[in-house]
Amino acid sequence: MDSSLLPFSRGRSTWLVITAIFALSAVLLSLVLFLHFTQGIPIGDMVRDPTAVAGVSIYVGFLSQFGIFFWAGAATLCLFSMLILPRTPANTEARRFLMVSGLLSLTLGFDDVFLLHEAFFPHIGIPELAVFAAYGVFVAYYLVRFHKTILRTEYVLLVIALGFFAVSVLFDLLDPPGLDPDFWEDGAKVVGIVAWATYFLRTCHEMVGHKASLKSPSVAPEGATHQFAGRVPAASLKR
Repeated sequence: MDSSLLPFSRGRSTWLVITAIFALSAVLLSLVLFLHFTQGIPIGDMVRDPTAVAGVSIYVGFLSQFGIFFWAGAATLCLFSMLILPRTPANTEARRFLMVSGLLSLTLGFDDVFLLHEAFFPHIGIPELAVFAAYGVFVAYYLVRFHKTILRTEYVLLVIALGFFAVSVLFDLLDPPGLDPDFWEDGAKVVGIVAWATYFLRTCHEMVGHKASLKSPSVAPEGATHQFAGRVPAASLKR
């Protein structure tokens, strides 16, 4: 790519992004090689699709796979919305809220995909209950820190999501007799994930759409343009 074809600043940022792409790819591939040579794990087990490696039917884990899309979607929505919101003092709190929301979605998504609380952390000596407690502290901090922002959103969707996550955790810990633990635990979790992703879809749309509407005089209601008249640059009034 000839960076001279682009403005200097954009060409420089493009090369930084390209560097980041290759750096992240190198880290992932290096991790595969590290586990292969130190733990003896076949490379194919780490790079191929799990259903192909296990030799099971394609419907195995299909509900869990759908959950991955919703986790990834929620994280992407939050982080992308944070990036496109202007870096102004008025947007500082919203950007922080979206950043932490994206990181929280990524954390919970990674746990769901790689069975961190069920397999990985217990394998290295950290009890499952301690992992749940750590997640609970993270969520509690999130709710307290951003409660003012959350209360200005459709927080009932977030309440639904957290409520079903709590039900899922209870089924996981208590394993009540007479009920199918797989259906009730994972079913509650799926409802929670869908509600979680829907909450951030609507919240990000509201935040980004609201900022965009303030920038565009064409979307202001008739007779209300005077509300933002003081924000219109003087140069635009001379045109």
